[in-house]
Amino acid sequence: MDEKTQLEVRKFLKRLGINSQEKLHKFIQDNPNIKDIPIKVSFEIDGKQDFIFEDKLKI
Repeated sequence: MDEKTQLEVRKFLKRLGINSQEKLHKFIQDNPNIKDIPIKVSFEIDGKQDFIFEDKLKI
């Protein structure tokens, strides 16, 4: 991967992280009694599913 592409990927992941963090905080505020939050992240590149991550966040 060339340097320009690496930079674009890092920018994208930073935006994803900031956006996800805001949504997570809002979800926790709106649902104070929840104990487990299911999380699923998947990436698709050129129409092909490339990566899937699933987990539960215990709070």
